[in-house]
Amino acid sequence: MANVVTTAATLDDSLITLIDQEVMVSGVGRNRIDNFVETKVNIGAKSIDFTIYSKLDLATTALTDGTDVDAVAMADASVTLTPKEYGRVVTPTKLANLQTGGKADRAGAKLVGINLQETMNKLGLNALEAGTNTTAAGTSGTLAVTDLRGAYERLATANIPTFVNGLYVAFLNPAQVTDIKDDFIDIAKYTNLGEAVSGAVGVLEGFMIVQDPQVTAGKVSCFGMGALGKAVSMEAGTTITGPFDKLGRMVNLGWYGVVEYGIIDDNAIEIITGA
Repeated sequence: MANVVTTAATLDDSLITLIDQEVMVSGVGRNRIDNFVETKVNIGAKSIDFTIYSKLDLATTALTDGTDVDAVAMADASVTLTPKEYGRVVTPTKLANLQTGGKADRAGAKLVGINLQETMNKLGLNALEAGTNTTAAGTSGTLAVTDLRGAYERLATANIPTFVNGLYVAFLNPAQVTDIKDDFIDIAKYTNLGEAVSGAVGVLEGFMIVQDPQVTAGKVSCFGMGALGKAVSMEAGTTITGPFDKLGRMVNLGWYGVVEYGIIDDNAIEIITGA
């Protein structure tokens, strides 16, 4: 059901449900980044903390028989994300809806649903692409296998954890995917097909390759688990408000949410630039 509904006396509940479903369904598959974020939900919170625990020092000294082990302190740090308001709205008119056989409302809901998920995806990508560990591609303007190999080596050397499928993730735009299309293993041939996510096209050099047209030109984001976080004070969802005009000709269809994406562990991100 929609997050905000103020038209119960004007719109039938079944129509409200239909519009809300149209918003949700139309956005399916357009938010790829949320498959790889750590999400914390605290309804109504002004800010949300993500805690990072430092690894313990290696126990390379043998224990002494009969002597108890000294406890060591756990070190932690926190990253605070402050959720912000985001949203978009369209206002189909009753005349437009009548003249299109009721299609205007559904078209508006579809556009809202697409915009919601694409906005969330872009917010996540913007946060990810702000990573400070950058390395220029070996050949300007072209992504090569060796570029990904180098990024993998840097993540693995830093002991960054992979995702549950044993892979890191690399977000590429379609042009960058074309650069390596003859090199990656097609996702349909990958043994862990059941773990494939929307947008994944293949596996190469220890990375799940995810194609996303919203990736900024010239940047490839390579990252491991725990790199990116999403703080949710109010989950983004459908809003239906109005009509506010005296003849009841206009209904506002939109989405609204209070969220924020941000880097949790900058060490877990490697950005290839100039690709």
